[in-house]
Amino acid sequence: MATTGRKYELYSEEFRADPQATFARMREHDPVFCQPGIDGVTPIWFVTRYEDAAAVLLDDKRFVRDPRLALTEEELAAQERSPVLEAIDNHMLNRDGDDHRRLRRLVTKAFTPRMVEQLRPRIQAIADELLDAVEARGEMDLSAEYAFPLPITVIAELLGVPNQDQDRFKEWSDAIISPAVGPEESERFFAQMGAFVEYLTEFFAARRAEPKDDLVSALLAARDEQDALSEEELFGTVVLLIVAGHETTVGLIGNAVRALLANPDQLALVRADPSLLRGAIEEALRFEGPVERALNRWAAADVDLGGKAIRRGELVIAILGAADRDPARFPEPDRFDVRREGTKHLAFGRGSHFCLGAPLARLEAEIALETLFRRLPGLHLAAAPEEPAWRPTPGFRRLVSLPVAWSV
Repeated sequence: MATTGRKYELYSEEFRADPQATFARMREHDPVFCQPGIDGVTPIWFVTRYEDAAAVLLDDKRFVRDPRLALTEEELAAQERSPVLEAIDNHMLNRDGDDHRRLRRLVTKAFTPRMVEQLRPRIQAIADELLDAVEARGEMDLSAEYAFPLPITVIAELLGVPNQDQDRFKEWSDAIISPAVGPEESERFFAQMGAFVEYLTEFFAARRAEPKDDLVSALLAARDEQDALSEEELFGTVVLLIVAGHETTVGLIGNAVRALLANPDQLALVRADPSLLRGAIEEALRFEGPVERALNRWAAADVDLGGKAIRRGELVIAILGAADRDPARFPEPDRFDVRREGTKHLAFGRGSHFCLGAPLARLEAEIALETLFRRLPGLHLAAAPEEPAWRPTPGFRRLVSLPVAWSV
């Protein structure tokens, strides 16, 4: 993989170990900066200051997710992609304006605060079941045995996916968020996505023949002023919910637990006053959010941002992990503070593409953390806090594993 032409290395193991050192330099010296992306070729504008990142996320007229609104016919033709990719990418995050609002409206009904709150008893039961399985052991990999299975079980049950298929969904989800660089990785990726599309085709057919009380059945039946989801949009929407519904929450739970265990004074505050738990989760979202970078946008017009001239058709990425540690917005940004006030972080985005699943992610994290610290006395990190291994997935911030131990 070529790396020539990059001033800031954003994809190496060294970067993943300490991204904030790089982000601090970028915010100070190059807050809006263009350099090649992961392929070493495609130029991308990286935005690191809070004010600029928020401006990009809020301006869905000039910074768009749908390339058709920014590129010429010739440029779009050069980006021609396989039917498999078109199927899994056909969702609301890749649309803007009326098209985006229509797709979002059809899915929103399942994620209202009232609907999400109804899931509380089931989420609590899942958390307890997972801890029942490990409690007597005195140790576990929190990432693999608690943070991962909790949200994947919730989203699978919400969609109506059988429990026995969860491992396959994990593999498919990992493939979707991991960049396929090189012919061998690309071949493996398309094989996995082909299997995924085949599975979903059969799953949808089964639900059409015999609808059940689940989200997929509801989406199949949905009508919004006679405007249903097309087959392609249904594929894309379910893929989006599977990936967004578990990958980011796994990261949120793991990152929040690690931050609290690595800052025992802050954990003591939460233990003494459980009402601080929600604030601790918001601080964890700011301090080490599970989504490091927003999805790329295309400039739909020539734009001046931070004194830089961004041309129509160029790619722009707001680095949320950098913006949420901007000292111009957050005093002492590198300090984890569960009592921090005004934590208006960008972890869930901002504007029209604000994360639809934010209420569910917050509820899952709240139940997961409360149950964990209540049931496992003396919970502590079983490895040095400065030695975590982070997944090599650009855009996401999640631990490979998080070994913890407790008193039995």
